Amino acid sequence: MNNFYIAFAVYLNLIFVAAKLWGRIEWSWAWVMTPLIVMTMIGVIVTAGQSAQKKHVKNNILNNLQSLKDLIDSSKPARPDRASDGSAQTNDSARSHKGEGRH
Repeated sequence: MNNFYIAFAVYLNLIFVAAKLWGRIEWSWAWVMTPLIVMTMIGVIVTAGQSAQKKHVKNNILNNLQSLKDLIDSSKPARPDRASDGSAQTNDSARSHKGEGRH
């Protein structure tokens, strides 16, 4: 929010409070404090809107990153399964070498 609007509300509120205390106006305190109340409400609404927008942007970024990860994973060539190819042969050859030593 622009600092001008905040300063305007504060100064207007100070004028209203001074006028109320000096008896120049016979308003209720709710009307005297209206500039600050309104600026506070606007600030809460703006902050909530920005928070929701940040959450939306964060979700979009996470979705895009997941899409990129999926794309990269799908473009990688498939690797052969080590357990079915290499380890079975290694175990068979190790057994045959152990058997040769005992004879």
